[in-house]
Amino acid sequence: MKESQYKIGMMGVLLIQVCLFCIHPPYPDEIFLQHIATIIAIAFLVVTTVKNNMSNTGFLCLTLMVSIHIVGARWNYSNTPYDTWFQSVFGWSIDGYFDCQRNHFDRFVHFMYGMLMIIPVAEVYHRWIVIPKRFAIHAAFLFVLASSMMYELLEWMVAVWMSPAQAEAYNGQQGDLWDAQKDMALATLGAIIMIFIIKVVRNYTTRIHISDSEQKE
Repeated sequence: MKESQYKIGMMGVLLIQVCLFCIHPPYPDEIFLQHIATIIAIAFLVVTTVKNNMSNTGFLCLTLMVSIHIVGARWNYSNTPYDTWFQSVFGWSIDGYFDCQRNHFDRFVHFMYGMLMIIPVAEVYHRWIVIPKRFAIHAAFLFVLASSMMYELLEWMVAVWMSPAQAEAYNGQQGDLWDAQKDMALATLGAIIMIFIIKVVRNYTTRIHISDSEQKE
């Protein structure tokens, strides 16, 4: 019951964020296209909440990923004013310090996608498809790689079928010919880092469990 309440609470916060970030969007013509993924993700979160077949950690990772996407969807990713926000809080510019020539919010999102999708996808493989735990993480890693590639193919189709202005607004390529490869590389890096974190945490908790068992003996 407590897990369901926790998930319902996170869903509520997410829905409030969607409503607030859709008020007077700066790019109204692209807002629906940007939020197709949001609708699909929220529907999936509702299903997992009803069935209660995902851990709070996995659910939190998915919710955070959707929340980050909602932020980027409001400003079409390429125009997300993260540097302005950072300057207002910390008083210095990220883009200025690293001499950035473009808006890197989309790069950040691809990296976070790799990190945040590992745990929930591994749980889906283990709990829903009954893949052994030792293989579920590896299957989740392959999922991140494959889904990143499929998304870049989708962006290619958007570029082919839509006007150049609409394609640029959705894809956020910003003139970088290697945008797709860099996005996939960052998602892969994020996934590798999360797998490393999971293994470190598991080893640490295993050692604590062994130590506690020895003390009891």
